[in-house]
Amino acid sequence: MKKIVLVGLISSLLGFSTSLEKYKFSIKVEGISEIKGNLGILLFNSEDGYPETSKKALRSYTIKVESESMTIELGEFTAGEYAVTLMQDKNMNGIMDKNMIGIPKEPFGFTKLQSVPFGAPSFEETSIILAKSKTERIKLMEI
Repeated sequence: MKKIVLVGLISSLLGFSTSLEKYKFSIKVEGISEIKGNLGILLFNSEDGYPETSKKALRSYTIKVESESMTIELGEFTAGEYAVTLMQDKNMNGIMDKNMIGIPKEPFGFTKLQSVPFGAPSFEETSIILAKSKTERIKLMEI
């Protein structure tokens, strides 16, 4: 019993939470130039598979494009580090179409990035800390 109390006291003093409180996480997608197709969204909580391997994403979503700006509820999650990648699949083929040298032909976006990166960004460059309910703005980009 003393060990449990001691661990709880040390965790509290160091700022660690022993609760599994969940927070709402939403994204506001802006910059949709054509109202067509779907938004393919991948939510990651680690760099493993980031940014394109959907099988390694924590969650994946397919949302019909309905307006030039859309707010999408991703769900409730425990506090932690998360990154979102998205693309507008205009032709609804389920993949990010790219040219011969790998440059995306469809609009895309990431948490924290507001301009077109040179190459795929890392999880670290795009991750946000979820410690309260929040809506993160993502602007679609085109090359």
